[in-house]
Amino acid sequence: MGFETTIVISIFLISVLVLGTNSYAVMSSSNDIVSDAEDIRFEMQYNKLNSGVTPVSMNFDNETSILTIRIINSGSIVLDSDEVSILVDGYLQNYDYYPKTVKWYPGESKIFAVEDVSGLTDIRVKVVTSNGVSGHIGGTPRSVDGTIPDIDWDIDPPEDNPDEIITIDSMMIDNPDSILIVEATNHGDTTLYADELSILVNGRVKLYSYSPDWRSWYRGETKTFEINDVSGITSTKVEIITDSGISASLSGIPEKIKDK
Repeated sequence: MGFETTIVISIFLISVLVLGTNSYAVMSSSNDIVSDAEDIRFEMQYNKLNSGVTPVSMNFDNETSILTIRIINSGSIVLDSDEVSILVDGYLQNYDYYPKTVKWYPGESKIFAVEDVSGLTDIRVKVVTSNGVSGHIGGTPRSVDGTIPDIDWDIDPPEDNPDEIITIDSMMIDNPDSILIVEATNHGDTTLYADELSILVNGRVKLYSYSPDWRSWYRGETKTFEINDVSGITSTKVEIITDSGISASLSGIPEKIKDK
């Protein structure tokens, strides 16, 4: 009887040891996965927080029918000139850039050339980096002749441009009701879902509603988002993030809605 008990106890202890070893291996592997995911998330957040592009001027070349936009890398990290998206009035365009160096350093000004535009009309240009940070400029371009000679304009957009491209077009504040009103447009090829977004105001996640009130957010569609519990007309940063991590941001002082 005592011998049998010893065998049972030994088997039990061995089982506990085996299970403990397996559990440790699984937990260690899980911890590695979580750690890797946190590193990737931190890198994405760092790149977004430290990226910035600022379009400063637009010229229209009458000889070539080319629109040129001077843009400054206003962030603190190096960007790639061939990994941006340029939209004119909401449509993705082919482009080239000058100087021809791919690396685009902080503080450096580059000229981006866009072909097949409608000429000297009032237009809105949006520049979106590969991590979703954007800048915009609007108005009527200045008319010039032969600004950048000897440039090959036949460059297609990069194949790895994200299928999801969103822009934040405006923001207004309704002070009496503490509501921030944001207009955003889906420029990508993918239909998004308005109830699967994250909206941050000054780094904090906020509750929101949207209109039109159907959840599908189609290509080219502009939606209005109402964000609760935001007051004041101080400098504000709004960020919209899709469920796949593509984001757009807009910073500035919201326009005050006139009292009804």
